[in-house]
Amino acid sequence: MPFLAQPCFAAHWQVIGRPSDGSLALAYIDMASIHRDGDYRVATFLTVYLHPITNAHGYKLDRIAQESAFDCNNHTFALVSTIGYFQGKEAGRSSGKSGDWRSNVRDLPQDVYSTRAFDVICNAPLAPSPEPAPSNEDAPATVRLPAVPTPSE
Repeated sequence: MPFLAQPCFAAHWQVIGRPSDGSLALAYIDMASIHRDGDYRVATFLTVYLHPITNAHGYKLDRIAQESAFDCNNHTFALVSTIGYFQGKEAGRSSGKSGDWRSNVRDLPQDVYSTRAFDVICNAPLAPSPEPAPSNEDAPATVRLPAVPTPSE
């Protein structure tokens, strides 16, 4: 099921960490979204920026929901789709067609963030099928995420 055609189920967010792009952001994986698509495990990520960013297309964003696919046997991944949000409203989305992501599979980067995301996705249980209907509070633009403990806690 392509991400562009389904709502984002956000029942169980798990902190993954800071993306390796150097931004002041924190990324989460929706553990309730992990499902199988052929040889791939697909999951929804949500990256929340401390300060809004402007993407390559000129859209101002404060969070991005991405669906990514991982081939756990070959240590590869592909971006399936992206939706950007600003102040609780959709601000832009990828225009990929269903299945096109399979032609963009590439090797997993060797950084801490990518390795952690890969390990979580490839070792987590799959989401039940069919997934429960989400509430309005579960939309990626408005979902309340778990607090991240500070080093002093």
